[in-house]
This record gives sequence, C-alpha cells and structure tokens, in this order.
Amino acid sequence: MSFNKKHENPHNETNVDNDQDRHDNRFKNIIKDMIKKIRITNLFNNKENSSYKSDNTNDDTIKKEDYRIAICQDGKFAVTFDTANLRIKILENTDHRTFNMKESDNKKSEKSDVIDKTIAYFRINDNFTISKFYDKKYKPPPFNQESKLNTSDDDAKEDEKSDTFRWSFDVSNLHKNDDEYYILVAVSRVNVNEDMKENKRDNTKFDFLEKLEFTQELAEFKEKSGEPPDPPNTPNKEKDDQRITIPDNTPKKAKKGIAIYRLKLKEEKKNFILNDVTCYYSDSISGICSFIEVTNDDDVEQRRFIIFNFRGIYNFEFNSHFDYFNLNEKFKYPQSIRRELDNWYTDSGTDCMKRLLTCIYDKYFLVTQYKNDVQSLEVYNLAKMELETTAKRVEDKEKYVKQYNYDTFSVSKLQLCFTRGINIIKLYYMENGLQIASKKFDEIEKIFLLEFIDNDEKLLIIGECPKEGIMLIIWDLYDTGKYHILTKLGDFPITIKENIGTHLARTSGNILQVNDNGNIKSIVKFIENLKQKKIEENLKQKKSEENLRQNLKIEDEKPDGKPDRKHNIYCDVNINFKPIVSDKEPWVLGDYERTSYCLYYNKKRTLTETLQLIVGRSTVQIWHQINDENKLKREKEHLPNKGEPFLEYIWTNRIPVNQESEETRLQISKFECGPNDSLHDKLRDFYLKEDNEEIEIRRKRRKSSVKVEWLEQNISMEEGGKIDKMIKHEKVIKRKDIIEKFHAIRHACKALEHLNKRYKSKFLANNYIRVHEYEEMISYIKHIVWRYAKNDPENFKLLDVRHNVMKNLILGDCDHLIKFILFGDEEENTENKNVYKEIEVKEKREKVKRQEFEIRHIPRDNLWPEESFLKDDDLDFYERKDNRLEDNEKIKPRNNMELAIYHCKGRELKDTIIVAYFLEYYSRNATDCAGWMSSVSKALPLLFKYNYDDYARKLFFKECFADQDHFSAHDPDDIIPIECRERRNHDIKFRAFKPLVRLESNKYKWYNKFWNLFKKSEENLSLKHKIYKSLENFDNDLGKSPLALRIVPLPSFTVNDISKKNIYNWKKIILNVFLFIFIPRWYIISRNEKNRLSPFSRMILYEDNDNIYDNPATEAIINFRWQKARNFFFLLFLRFLFFAICFTIVSWAYLNHSIIINGNFLFALIVIFYYLAFYQLVTEALQFHYRGFKKYFDEIFNSFDIISIVLSVTVMSIMFKNFQFSDGFGSVKVIDTGLIAGISFSIFFLWIELILYLRIISDIGIYIYYVIIIFKSIIPFFLFMLIVILAFAHTMFVLLRNPDSIKIKESTYSGIATNDLKNETLDIKLKSDFDPKSSDNPYSLFSDAIIATYFWIGGNWAQRDEFDFWAIDVFSLIASIFLVIVLQNMLIAFMNGIYTTAETKGRQALLRQRANHIADYEALYHIHLWNIEPEPKHIYYFGQSKTLEEWYATRKDEQERDYDKYSILVYEEDIKVEIEKIKNMKNDVNVTIEYLIKKLYDIKSKVDDNKTDDDDDDDDGNIEIMEDIEKNINDVVERLLKKLDKSN
Repeated sequence: MSFNKKHENPHNETNVDNDQDRHDNRFKNIIKDMIKKIRITNLFNNKENSSYKSDNTNDDTIKKEDYRIAICQDGKFAVTFDTANLRIKILENTDHRTFNMKESDNKKSEKSDVIDKTIAYFRINDNFTISKFYDKKYKPPPFNQESKLNTSDDDAKEDEKSDTFRWSFDVSNLHKNDDEYYILVAVSRVNVNEDMKENKRDNTKFDFLEKLEFTQELAEFKEKSGEPPDPPNTPNKEKDDQRITIPDNTPKKAKKGIAIYRLKLKEEKKNFILNDVTCYYSDSISGICSFIEVTNDDDVEQRRFIIFNFRGIYNFEFNSHFDYFNLNEKFKYPQSIRRELDNWYTDSGTDCMKRLLTCIYDKYFLVTQYKNDVQSLEVYNLAKMELETTAKRVEDKEKYVKQYNYDTFSVSKLQLCFTRGINIIKLYYMENGLQIASKKFDEIEKIFLLEFIDNDEKLLIIGECPKEGIMLIIWDLYDTGKYHILTKLGDFPITIKENIGTHLARTSGNILQVNDNGNIKSIVKFIENLKQKKIEENLKQKKSEENLRQNLKIEDEKPDGKPDRKHNIYCDVNINFKPIVSDKEPWVLGDYERTSYCLYYNKKRTLTETLQLIVGRSTVQIWHQINDENKLKREKEHLPNKGEPFLEYIWTNRIPVNQESEETRLQISKFECGPNDSLHDKLRDFYLKEDNEEIEIRRKRRKSSVKVEWLEQNISMEEGGKIDKMIKHEKVIKRKDIIEKFHAIRHACKALEHLNKRYKSKFLANNYIRVHEYEEMISYIKHIVWRYAKNDPENFKLLDVRHNVMKNLILGDCDHLIKFILFGDEEENTENKNVYKEIEVKEKREKVKRQEFEIRHIPRDNLWPEESFLKDDDLDFYERKDNRLEDNEKIKPRNNMELAIYHCKGRELKDTIIVAYFLEYYSRNATDCAGWMSSVSKALPLLFKYNYDDYARKLFFKECFADQDHFSAHDPDDIIPIECRERRNHDIKFRAFKPLVRLESNKYKWYNKFWNLFKKSEENLSLKHKIYKSLENFDNDLGKSPLALRIVPLPSFTVNDISKKNIYNWKKIILNVFLFIFIPRWYIISRNEKNRLSPFSRMILYEDNDNIYDNPATEAIINFRWQKARNFFFLLFLRFLFFAICFTIVSWAYLNHSIIINGNFLFALIVIFYYLAFYQLVTEALQFHYRGFKKYFDEIFNSFDIISIVLSVTVMSIMFKNFQFSDGFGSVKVIDTGLIAGISFSIFFLWIELILYLRIISDIGIYIYYVIIIFKSIIPFFLFMLIVILAFAHTMFVLLRNPDSIKIKESTYSGIATNDLKNETLDIKLKSDFDPKSSDNPYSLFSDAIIATYFWIGGNWAQRDEFDFWAIDVFSLIASIFLVIVLQNMLIAFMNGIYTTAETKGRQALLRQRANHIADYEALYHIHLWNIEPEPKHIYYFGQSKTLEEWYATRKDEQERDYDKYSILVYEEDIKVEIEKIKNMKNDVNVTIEYLIKKLYDIKSKVDDNKTDDDDDDDDGNIEIMEDIEKNINDVVERLLKKLDKSN
C-alpha cells in the first residue's frame, strides 16, 4: 500500500478566536516551516451525494473483542472502540436527553433502549491509518478459538505485554460551520512507562500534527462503490508539486501516539451521512484524550482538545474547520496532585492512569487533599483552566477507605456529587461549595458510578453488594427524598465490576453501555422501561381491584339554619357525613362557591373521625377532625386539637391579589375517589382536577409558576379597547401529593405567601372575626411546615434547594418559623447529669458545640435553569400605591438575603428581625466556609441603602472576619505567595493577594519578558522582591513573624457585571496607547447603571458608617484593589505636576521679563499647559456628570481641583496677551498688581492641590485626613467664636465709628539728641498724630472692626492704646476674660481631644477615601495592552497573628448576645424560658446530690465490720449534711420561681 504526501497551509480557514496578531505570526511561521512540519495525506474523500459501500469479506476477528465506549459532552453522539481488533464505530444517541426536556419530547423518545443508529464504522492499523471501512449495518464475526491459533507469535507476545500500552479515546460534539457538520474522534495508544509514570525523558514535540491521506485505498473504495476516481475536492496535481508517494513500510511494532479523525458529515432527512474523513497524527505524545466544549445558546464559546499524562495537561489548538491541530500549550497540574503523582507514581511503581481517570468528568477536573480530618475538593473547569469551586468533606477518615482509594464524582449544572468509593455520598452546591446532603446507603458496600438524571433531580448510583452483586439505586433528591433499589435487573449486561469503567459512558444525564458483543444500550431508558413495566403491572392489578364508590350530593346549612346553596357537598351514600368546615377563606368578603368531598369517615360509638376536602375560590384544603359529640367542651381536652378541626393540607393557585374574583375562581372539572388501600390507612385514593383562569396583560407577560401538570389554553377578551388574555390552568391533585410530604410542604409554604398577600392588601377589612380565622389558619399552615422541618431537616434542606421555599416564608412574614429553620429549638440542657463523669461531659459538650443546630437552609444565588426568582407581584403586593417608597434606581432582589432586606424596608426595627436572623445565621456558619456569605456579599449594598446601620455594624464585628476554619485542609505555605513567605513581615498589618486559581501554562507571550521582572514565578522571587528581601535582611537579626492566613468571607464581592471582552492586536494596542496618553478616561457606565458595579463599590456608594473600615477583611479588600486605582491616580498626579511646572515657569518668565528662555520653548510650555488644563477639566466634568452635584461637591478635594485649574488658566490667559515669539515676555515693562496677586493666589492653590494629591501616599495622606477630621470637628466651635467676635466688633463699631466726643490719648515721646559734628545737644519731643476719622481708626468700618476684634486674641488692643473712655475699658475687660481666657483655652483643650479622635478615625478616613476612589475607578473605561485577569471570586489576606487576635478581642465584647438566642437584634427575654432553665438547673442539682448520697451509702455498706462507731457517726453526719443542702437549694429555687411567676 502506498500513500501520497503533500504540504498544505493549515490556516486556510479563519481561526476561532479571530486574533489578527496571532494569525499573522502563525501564518509567517507556517510558510517558513511548512515543508519540515506538515505531512498531508487525503484519507477519504467522496462526492456529497455518494453513499459508502465497503468490502466486508476477509475481515476476521482475530482477537477476543474488548469493546469500550465514550460519549460526547452534550450526549448526542457516542463512539465504541474494540481495542483488540481496532474497530471504531460512531453512533447517534437516539435516547439523547437534554435538561428540562418537555413531556412531549419524552413521548418521542423510542421505547427501545438499544442504540444502533450508526454514523460511520471503520478499522485502523497500529499506526492509526484506516485500513477498512464498513457498512453501517455491518456486524463483525465473533471471535473463536481457532482464529487465535492462527495469529503470529509476535502478536501473542504483544498480548502478554499488553499492560505496556493502553488505549484512550473520546468523541466531540457535532459542530456546524458553513452548512458543514463535523465530528472529531480522538484515539491515543498510551505508553504507560513513558507517559503515565515518572520519566525524565520528555520527547513531546510542540508542533502541528501530521495530516494523513490514503489515495490508493481511496481509489479502491471508489472503484468498488462505483464513484468517479477524482472527487471535486481532490487536490490539483499540477499545483501540488510537493506530492510524493511513500511505500507502506510502517513497522509492525506498536508505538505510542495519538490520532484525531475528522469526520465531515452532511444531513439528509435528519440522518447524517459520512462525506469525508481526515486523520491528524503524532507519535510524540500519548495520554488520556478529552474534548472540552462549552456552549451557550448553541453558540460555541470555548473548545479544547487536551491530553492528560504524568507530566501535565497538553492543549491542542485548532480552527473552526478543524484543518489543523497544533500542540501549543502545556498546563501544570494543581500543586496537591502534582505532589501525589511525583511521590506515588515513580518509574518503579504503579502508573497514574487510573488515578487521573478518577479526576476527570465532562469538562471538570477534581483535585482532593486531606488534612486535619478534612478532605478538600477542588473542582477545576478545563474549558477555562481555572478553579471553579472548592468544597470540604468534614469527616473522619475511616481505615477501610484505603482499599477503595479511587474517588467518584459527578457534576450537574448546579451540583457536585462525590464519594470516596464507599457507601457514603455527599452532595454539594457548585456555586459556593456548601454541602447540600449526605447519605449512607447500607445496601451497598462500594460505589462505582454516579450520574445525575431526570433534569438533575435524581441521582443514579451503580454499586456493588456482596450478596446481590451489581446494584442500581435511584435517589429521588427533590421529589420524595427517598431512594429505590433495583436488584432484579433482567438482562442488565454489566455483572463484572472491572468492566464498569470501560463499558459505561456518562455525561449530562446520558448513560450508555456497551456489552461484550459491541451492542449499546441506554441505561436510563433501560431503567425507565423496568419502572414502566412495574407501573403497568400495578395498574392492571389496581383496575381489577378498583371499586369506585358512588357519591351523594348533600346541602350544607348556614349558621341561621337556612340552606347554603353556595356550598356543594359530596360523600359516600352509605355514610351520614356532616361537614366539619364550611368557610375557610376569610379574605373573601362575600359569599362564594365552595365544594367539599368526604375523603374519610369513621364512627366508633360516639367518637367520629373525619377527613374533608374543600375547594374554595383560590385554595384546596383538607381538614381533619376527631371529635366526641357526647362530651362537653371542657371534657375534650384529651382529644386532638380539643376536638376541633385542624388543617392537614392546603394548595393555592397563587393568583395575583388584584385578579382574584368569581370569574377566576377554581372550577372542578373532575373528581374520583377510590377505596382504601394499603398505602394509607385513612386517606382514600382520589383524583381532583380543577381549572382556574388568570389574566395576562400583553405588555407584561407572566410566566406560569406551576410545573408541567398545568395545561394552558389562551382565551382572548377585549376590555376598554385593550386586548387581555385569560390563561386557563388545569391542576391535578392526587393522594400522593398529600402523603408525599415534599409536595405538601411545598404547597404549604406557597400558601403562607398567598395568604399574606391578601392580608397585607387589606382583604380582611380589619374585621376581628376574619382576622382571627386568618391567624388560626396561618398557625395551622406554619405547624405543617414546622413539623416537617423539625422531623426531617435533611429533606427539608433538599426541598429548599430545589424549590426555594425560604422565599415563600420571607414573603409570608413567617418570622418565628424562619428562626426555627435557621437555628432549631431553644437551648436545651446539654449537661450530663452525672457531673463526675468528666470525660463524658467534655465529649458531650464538644458534640453539642459542633452540632448546635441542624442545617436546614443554605444560601444560593444561582437558580435552577429556566426558573425565575420572583413573580411579577412579589415586590409590591404589600404596599399601597399612595404609600409606596420610590427608589431612584430599579432594585430587583436576586437571592433570599436581598429579598428579606427589600421586603422589610421602611419598617420599624422590630419588624425587620428576619434580616437579623439571616445575617446571624450566615455569618455564624461562615467561620467554617466562606461560601455561607455568598448571598450576604451581594446583599450588603442594600443593607446600607435601606439604612440597616445597626445590623451592618454588628455584622462587621462578627467572628467570621477573624477566626476562620476555611483553610483547615490546606497548608498555608501552599497558598501564601513565595515573596511573602521569604520576607520577615515585621511591619505588615494586613496584606491581600489573589489566589492562584488558573493552572499555570508554559505558553509564552510577548510581554512576559518584561512583566516577569515584576512578577514572581512559582519557584523564584521576582527582581523587585529580591531587592526588598536584600534590604530587609541587611543588618537584621530578627526572625520571621508568624503569619495568620485568612480569606475575605464575602465571595465575589469585587466582581462586577461590566463587560471586559476585548481582542488585542497591533492596531488595537497602538490605539490604546494613544488613548492612554492623550484622551481623558471616560465612564463606561452611566449614573443610573451603578447596579452593574461590584457589590463592594455599590456598598461604598451607599455607606455612611466608618465601622466597616475597622475590619481586617475590608482593609484587605481595599489594599488589594487600591494597587490598580493608585496607578491611575498617580498618572493624574503626574499630569497635574507638569501642569503646575508649566505655569510656574511661564509666570516666572513673565514677572522677570526674562528673555533668557527661548520664546518657542515658552510657547511649547503654554501649549502643554492648555492641553493639560483641558485634560483635567474634562476629567472633572466627567466626574461631575457621573457622580452628580451633591456627591461631587461633598468631597472638598474636588473644589480645590476646580479652583486651582480655573484660576491658573485665567491668569495664564491674561499673561498670554503680552506674549511675543521674538522675546517672550521681554516687552512687558509694567506689571499690574492685580495680576501679581492673581499669580500668587494661583501658585498658592497649586501648592495646596499638590499637597492634597499626596494623599495617595499612605504615610503622608493620613496626616491630611487628620487635618480634615480636626477641621470638621472644630467648625461648630469656630462658628461660635466668630459670632462672639462679630458681637464685640459690632459693639466697638457703634462705639468708635464717629468718636467726636471721645477723648484721644495723646502719646508724647521726649529725649535728648547730640550732633557730633557741631557738638550740639537738642531737646526733642514727639507727639502722635492720630486721626479718629481717618483710616487710623480701625473701627471706622465694620469690616475693619471685625479684623481688629479678631486680633484681640493675639493681644493687639488698639482701642485702649488710642482712646480714653471708660466704656472702652469695660468692653476690653469683658473681651479679655471671655474671648481670650475662656474661649481660647477651650479651643486648646478641645483640640487635644479632637487629635486623639483623629488618630483613631484617620486610618478609617484614609481607607474610606481610597474605597471611594476604587469605586470611581471601577466605573471607568479601562485601557490595557493585553487581556487582564478578571477579579477573583475570593480574596486572601494574611497578617501577623497577634494583630488579628487583638482585633477580635477588642470587638468580641461589643457583640450584644443577650437579645434572643441567635439574633443580632436586641430582643426581650422570654420569662418562661428562663423559668424552665432554672427548673432544669434545680433538677440537675437534685440529681447530683442524690448521686452523692447514694455514693455515700454504697461506701458505707462496703466498710469492714471492724469499723468504729465514730466512723459510722461521721458518715451519717455527712449524709444528713447533703440532705440539708438539697432541701435548702430546693427552697431557694422555689422562692425564686414564685417571684418570677409574679413578675410575669
């Protein structure tokens, strides 16, 4: 056999990422290395309308078949591979299942569980070339022993060494591109010794794969199939001068390698026909194959083909037409599994292939590590190559787990299911890593496989029981909470556990199995057929036994004895039924239609038990009564509910309040009731089908809140010229909805919301009787929910996870019920009554501390697919329109925490207790895992927006911010960056960093060489940190400080919704450089789009509380995000600095008339000055437009920004009028004094602005905030002093404005002067010339009087020096006492106290200002030269241990814990609870004393007969003393209880 080779450009199609830069570089490299790198051979080609016919003769099965199966990620296609005979078959999964598949789609699904729709079938050689094609219906002959005898000795020896090579294969999804369909099949022969063990030699070539084409096989195939020899897409021989013919000299010895087969398909009548096959091959790498594909709305976002082996994860690049495959990147494994591979799987030990297989599922890679009895589960997304979620499995490691060391896991859209191979399964929420459920299956010993099925609502478990063998278990997670075991599996083919890993393929709810003959079955369909068979058998049996009873219609009576024609009652003809309830919808004010059915009636003597179903206007209810008619009311205390009816079940149609009317009432279309059976001893099986209508306004479309049981029929009606729609719903209620508690509790929670909406809407009209009936019904419904939450907390949590019943309870204002769900029962006495068993007491206390309450609720933000969080009327049903609080922005809660805050807004503090419950619950549990705060982190902005300041203050003092157990399964040295571990860290307080969530790649980028100087690598410090370390170690003998690693317990707190997707090429980079230098940064969002900011930034915009900044986590967030914002503001500072320098030089040249500076240079400075002024003014204008007038001018720095720029530009414009190019300002002769003053003021404000810019430096900026804090604090005192000064100034102005009659002091100075030249002596007298009517008098003008009075503080008393008047002396005396002695000294004392406060608040003010800059920076359009990493989900920080301990110690005492057992809010204590505690204390003391007395009696009975009488007297005395103590204690406690009872 011969094949041809040619060279071809693999980039003849557009790359998937459309990156122009990479495309150009790759194109040049391909042209350069084309002949060296690529061998192309056309493997199979055919015309579009050709059909494949093959020769199936002489194709014996020479080896025992070893069929294996793989399935693509979306489950639509599968591939089987006979690794013994190298036959590959690609099939379409006819039982493909999608998420939320409709009932109609299920009906279209074939009843058969066999998958046999073949797409392509061929056989390959050892060198991965295709040797034969088969017809789609071809079945290979079975293996027989005779054929084995004919095989060569080499083949036999190869079979003996089969463990040296293993196979791995995978199949991709179907891809459509330009009306062409593609499927990829990857096959790898894995060399275990080279690629699955430690091997120092690495021969992997990062290169393009070879592309193979078999022209001779193609010609033979076409000749047999009757097709033309040259298909249209056969390469032109004249152009392909590189084509050569190579003989078939492939060595028979097996080699490692990988081959990717590209199958080009065409679609005809919903069937795919093979049109072309191309093979890409490499013999330098082998490993586990996997296609990673992420789709969104049928658009492919990310696609990868990767290979796993001992050395790492290898990534292959390809384009949308799959014309080439380039091994271009290698990712390192996470550190924990890297250590495991290096230590366990050495060249002399076992291989790691099985271990790696247990880590791979779909697009996820699981990494586990164990420490301190905690197992950490890290799930990596292979499409993004980054950490998706982290969960913790807190459980002691059993010894027998070691023999089942391989993990099994499955990932759905929202959940992670994990087991260590034993019979315990744990379910986690992918969003936050919190545990949803944990279940032990005693029926099995080992678990081999897990898979979510039925829209992720059920879990299929395949395990092994020592007696039964392979066993299937279906765990109904969210419908019943129960699990069903399938043991009689009929023809279920898998009976050997070793075949499960290779004979089963699973993904996205699709599980396929291949048997030893190569036949494929759908396991899910197989199970459905088994269940359907049992259902049909049960229905046949039920129909034969079914005996429907006749119902009799009777009439009810009103309280006045008249017949109630609105209430229709149906019951069995053989019973004397009387309705136990008549009207149970108190919100319906008028008379309305009701229908009742008797579901159970039993009368024994005088005792009657009744179950009544009543259908009202919007509810279906079942009431239960056990009554004795012959007994008086006081004699019915022992009866359930004192003989009164109590509610057992309620369902509501949840119609909006404003639509409830007679026209939209429930209408019964069918009711059937059968006999009693074994499923329930009282409740008969029944079938109720009812209809109701709901108005749907066309402009505001509503979504049905009920599942597929609701059938919709649109009826059009016209009202007032507007066409509305009436949607007709049909609801079926059966007995199973009541006895299966999942449904009953869910309906009860919805009923609480339904009824509360009517109560808040004043439908009860404040009628006492109706309000009482309403409250009674609410208590019954709450009791239904309470019982289930108390008795089955695990299933209640599952119910809440799936259907979010907590939302219904919030909207139902069920405060106490929510408190019970979150915190459980009131405090119980957990002390061991035997106080002397100290060990047992300690163990008991520790157990109670760990399990203080059952977890019944976990936070979540991600909803079940295709579900909405709120209905249209959920946000405004409780508020009247005239009273509604209008928000400046549209708020739409997205989780329960936000809903609770929004629901309670505007209420009194005592009515917002739900918010306090949630904050306390989440923060308390967050000490173990930060995922508990996932809802709180998103709701924090609303907490400040709606002024829950007290809650916010106490939240930021919680333990979860300092004392955490989040890293209990990790080694801190693996997390803290190396540059921090290598330094001494003496001067740090808190230092934040971003965790490494992305897998490290070896791919080189153009900016890496420069960037690596400032970034650390995993092994070595960067240049910057090496310098820091050297300076720190210089002449320093101190050791390293102990560090405490913490996590900011607010997940995704800094993640925003602003799109950052950019494609960078050289044009984009040049444009960005221009924008970066010359164009002011604009805001990417508007003022009304601030909800797109991160929760952190939104919180900063709303908050007005400095306490949040006195928190290590807040400081860590600010320090982490300040790095980027600081660089931006530093560039603004540099621009301002150049602006100020230009003004200073130009003004100096103007004042000095300098001609030294060249005129052109001065002109250039002036141009730069005006450009920088324009840049800064535009920046300020953008800030003003974004922030608004109030927020912009609330910050004093902005005022100085505007003044310094505008004043400088004004002065520069005046000076520029005298500018000449010849001599600059040399022609200026006289300078106006006003202009000089303007220049001086401009310089003054520029210096102030320069000083204020220094606030970006921490050590300097803190003093700026000291000044601001002090100034703000003393402003009221300054105003008071100003008023006093104005008072004295006005007084003196009136007194001395025209002092004609006031005597002036004439100051005369005399002396003797000597003239040495003439030898004369002169007597000189000097007299002051003071004019009281001129400017000599400082009080002639009121403005001068104010200034003169102010200077009294400095001792300048001009009025006393010049005027001689007693009134002036009196006012001067008063002023000296009050203004100088009192107020001035008060100011000094006040300043001392203010400075102490400023020291405390200065750090918080600095952090607040930085936080505001960060929030502002986040809203800007960011200019980069390459794609930057997104904001991390979690932020880690570390600090000195003593710093964190001191912070928590100072805040621990501030947490008020005496309000109510668990709430943040102060609450009245329950006296009855306190009384019960004292009674329990008394009982414990009595038990203890009785124990001591008994102990003394035992000792006394065991004494020797030789014991003296004195000793006996001593023992009797001790016993009497103990009895007296017990009596005294009881008396004291009884008196205390009486006092408490009286006070109560």
